[in-house]
Amino acid sequence: MVRGKEPPYWIRIWPAALAAARALAGAGPLQGLRVMDLGCGLGLPGVQAAAAGADVTFVDVQADAIAFACWNARAQPGARRVDALELDWAGQTVDGQFDLILLSDVSYRALHHRPLRRHLERCLAPGGLALHADPHRELATRFLDELDDRYARASWTRSSLVQDREAEVRLTLLSPGGDAAASAALAPWWERCRELCGRRKS
Repeated sequence: MVRGKEPPYWIRIWPAALAAARALAGAGPLQGLRVMDLGCGLGLPGVQAAAAGADVTFVDVQADAIAFACWNARAQPGARRVDALELDWAGQTVDGQFDLILLSDVSYRALHHRPLRRHLERCLAPGGLALHADPHRELATRFLDELDDRYARASWTRSSLVQDREAEVRLTLLSPGGDAAASAALAPWWERCRELCGRRKS
């Protein structure tokens, strides 16, 4: 690292990723579900999904980021299949479909909104869900609003404490086609989240 320069973003623990990981910890078993952690950085949500038995693919443009995320995920007692994909997801599209797509604080730039929508459209399997986490960023709100015509959503706020600093993180579960579209494995979680947010958007 060059003295005086900011370290790479991926080495930081971001409040949104921590809140998403904790939400996944309450989701119940994810045995055999295909999960993609897009723009994973340290990959905390994906690591939690791996611990819950999911088959996880970590995607990031930084090779070091996905190497660390995969190492951490494979060390979890419940880990099954863990894959790494070094890819510039803003310009390329992941090949494959997933039951759960994790988006932790990746919508903070307007130029990322179209690639994110593209991945949701092409990579979310029938009956799948996406979990989006952000610290109530204005551009993230705009991104979520852009999805209203195609996705049902449940949003709630959770406090996340990182290095003695507390942040309010908005967690949003996205379902294409509405409540009934969630698969049998994910439907209970979807319903719990809908109850948690009181069926209100935030």
